Amino acid sequence: MTPAIHAAAGTDGPAILLLHGYGSDHLSWLANQQQLAAVGRVYALDLPGHGETPLAGAGLLADLVASVEGAIDAAGIGPVHLVAHSLGGAVAIGLAAARPDLVRSLALIAPSGLGAAVDAAFLQQYPRSRSLEETDALLKRLVSRPRLINRLMVARVQAQLQAPGGREGLIAIAEELGQIGSVIEPAFQAVAASALPRLTIWGDADTIVPLDRERLARFGGESLIVAGAAHLPHIESARAVNERLVAWVAAQA
Repeated sequence: MTPAIHAAAGTDGPAILLLHGYGSDHLSWLANQQQLAAVGRVYALDLPGHGETPLAGAGLLADLVASVEGAIDAAGIGPVHLVAHSLGGAVAIGLAAARPDLVRSLALIAPSGLGAAVDAAFLQQYPRSRSLEETDALLKRLVSRPRLINRLMVARVQAQLQAPGGREGLIAIAEELGQIGSVIEPAFQAVAASALPRLTIWGDADTIVPLDRERLARFGGESLIVAGAAHLPHIESARAVNERLVAWVAAQA
């Protein structure tokens, strides 16, 4: 299914499309979208199997890439600067390889497939969590400061899991994420060999998609390693990450 693109912030400048991570949705960018509006028109969407976009298919990375490609084409906003987190980062790399005409630059935050293997226990447990307590404990694994996880976030995740097809969609996508390193390798190599501007941001305390410095070096481009941050540096260290993202997009104009 082609996701609907939400106009998140900004009215002038190049298009910036935000791609969220596994188990999240377009609202995960509330700490970033207003700042990015200073340098562009900011858009966001819900990837298939998340938020308002049901999963149609087997949850393969190629399907998610095709859905974002279709959304950009349908909205007529390309080429875009892609700012993408975790699962969204893998989708962004896949899209950049498949349709380079749609992508101005990549800004990837803890992208799946570019680091070490995604935490298998997290992928197994997250879509199957049944209580607020289970979900709270899992979400706290994403951050270095547990107080950042509040009741509203926990309740929203549980509501999405309990929606029709919610758990099943994430379980299907988790199967692909469990082997994302090999799945994304051709796209990784294509982007690494290209001249596409790319920035990668990582928390050095990330245990969900741990930083792999050697693989990051092979991918090339610029990087920002955020000390003390875990899997959500754009939320945990929003000021520093926003400053770098704004400067990055501005420099590509």
